[in-house]
Amino acid sequence: METMRRESKLDDEWVTLLKEAKALGLSTEEVKRFLQKNQKQKKTV
Repeated sequence: METMRRESKLDDEWVTLLKEAKALGLSTEEVKRFLQKNQKQKKTV
């Protein structure tokens, strides 16, 4: 049986954004909360 290999390509802009957030001292949890908060606000507008 052949094993399927799953590959994913990261968006360069997202990688840059996350690197900048890390350089500013933001945790991954803080970034997640920020994105979730803004997504909720976007839906209510």
